Amino acid sequence: MKSFLMSIIKKASLYSMLIFLVSLFSGCVTSQQTPVMPASFNPSGYDVLRIDARKLEIIENWRMPMEPPHIEHTLEPTMSGLVVEWASRILIPVGGSGELVLTISKASVTVSELPKSEDFVSVFKNQQESKVQVELKAHLMWIQPIGNKQGRIEIDVSASRTVAESATPNDYDVAVRETMLDAIVQMDGQARIKMAEIPRLAMP
Repeated sequence: MKSFLMSIIKKASLYSMLIFLVSLFSGCVTSQQTPVMPASFNPSGYDVLRIDARKLEIIENWRMPMEPPHIEHTLEPTMSGLVVEWASRILIPVGGSGELVLTISKASVTVSELPKSEDFVSVFKNQQESKVQVELKAHLMWIQPIGNKQGRIEIDVSASRTVAESATPNDYDVAVRETMLDAIVQMDGQARIKMAEIPRLAMP
């Protein structure tokens, strides 16, 4: 009789432990939220730059390689498209003469595989599987005939993020878009700092 009761107690304990583990796992699963794809570009987070020029010209000199590890040709909008949107929304010509020319020489988005550790402990970890890399190069040329003023600004940006091996297709897409927007934030910051060094380029 005693052994029978002990057997029941053991089974009950195992059952309780099983219920606890299932509820714990369920809680972890339900607490996870699907990452939301960020907007392509939100100009409300940026102050416009009033440029002493009559017009803004944008030249895209970047030719997409169209082969791995490059993926920009599969994206909509492309990285160069985001740069064009940024310039069109932020660089506002307000002068009566002159021009500001933005030339995009590189706007690449690549995804490369990361090496994984094969030791016993790492096998059970959610390792980083791939790296999203954005490289952006451009320059701004300001020509103002009144007063014979001009200036040139070089922009060089690199942004990256890693993606875990457990990532879903949506996680991957979000990581790519966020890396692209990180590059835009860097570009905006560089442009503002360097434009402030050129007298009268940006107006109050």
